[in-house]
Amino acid sequence: MKRQLAFLAILLALTCLLKTEQAWLSSSFAQGEQVKDYRYFVEQATKTYKEKNYSAYLENMEMALALRPNHPRLMYNLAGAHALLGNKREALLWLGRVAGMGMIYRADRDTDFDSLKESQEFKAILKKFEENKLPINHSSRAFTIPEKGLITEGIAYDPQSETFYISSVRKRKILGVGIDGAAKDFATERDGLWSVLGMKVDARRRRLWVTSAAIPQMENYREEENGRAAIFKFDLATGKLLKKYELPNRPEKHLLGDLVINSAGDVFATDSVTPALYRIDHAKDELEVFIKGEPFVSMQGLDFSEDEDELFVADYSKGIFVIDLRTRKFFNVSPAPDSTLLGIDGLYFYKQSLIGTQNGTNPQRIIRLRLSRNYRSVERLEILEANNPLFDEPTLGVRVKETFYYIANSQWESVNNKGELAPAEKLREPIILKVKL
Repeated sequence: MKRQLAFLAILLALTCLLKTEQAWLSSSFAQGEQVKDYRYFVEQATKTYKEKNYSAYLENMEMALALRPNHPRLMYNLAGAHALLGNKREALLWLGRVAGMGMIYRADRDTDFDSLKESQEFKAILKKFEENKLPINHSSRAFTIPEKGLITEGIAYDPQSETFYISSVRKRKILGVGIDGAAKDFATERDGLWSVLGMKVDARRRRLWVTSAAIPQMENYREEENGRAAIFKFDLATGKLLKKYELPNRPEKHLLGDLVINSAGDVFATDSVTPALYRIDHAKDELEVFIKGEPFVSMQGLDFSEDEDELFVADYSKGIFVIDLRTRKFFNVSPAPDSTLLGIDGLYFYKQSLIGTQNGTNPQRIIRLRLSRNYRSVERLEILEANNPLFDEPTLGVRVKETFYYIANSQWESVNNKGELAPAEKLREPIILKVKL
């Protein structure tokens, strides 16, 4: 969603910024701990690099990486700093770790590594980067929506009617796709929807819950609405809007990007612009802040543990957090060795693991994270899908029994932050892929 501020950010300009920075934090944090912003050191590193003060460049990159351990872009730049200073062993070590994460960088074209380019070790790392470009394809096509220019983001499923619901960022609507494969409008701008983002079906209560936000990429955008967001509750049987839980855009702007529902009917939703986790308690039926502010930056997808006592939240810039819903304490989930948890948009719990749509890395991919018993760390990262030629920013998904369905080509970059859509010949019909778990 995201990339989204997390998804995704959802705002394209913020998404591009986050893709460039790829900021995240992998060490654990107890609630309330303060962490110095790493961006100061990145700014200083950029300045000293331009000045060709490579010793200072190295020092600042080391400080930044200390605040963002296992951050691929920082590791790559740190390798470059060592290479510029003639520290061959250290440069190869850091660059090799980045390649080992499965990332793709054009180190062969980077003049920072000129001092290494004749070495066999460097050539072996380049080979690994090339291997990381190879497709890992376990997905197949589920269905296609014959309507271009939607900019699709979310997908939900109703097992009772066997209907998929697809959200449109651009056209401010929700489509239903039944077992006959036909796509029909379920809700539209006439229902008060802005850009439609995350969705979840409450099959037991026959409700469709939806997050929506006013952003420049949507049709009929008005500047005065920017930063307004809401959760919508629809009746699945009739399509009637039952209630709208709104956040104003003053004094803060909001972007509610995704949500999840527990068995009691409580709804939790993430705000990626003014970082917060919101809750609608089924008894109170009101939108309220559950957690807000530091250390979160760009909250995205979320899902409950099997017993629903804990909630996993993807922060696009800081990795994955697990929140104890009884105490509201939270911890940053540690990544598996030589892996990254940044840039995760959608997040889904399944059998002691998390399925993630990771669209903020190169390559974009669908991953499965095997969790430790206490959920505090990832023991193993598995790539379910990567380098798929159909990918154009995969976003959110939904698990249907043992199969994960997800939007393969949201095409976020087909519309800019002025709301201008790419020409029709450059647009593709939205594709939903599925992969067996």
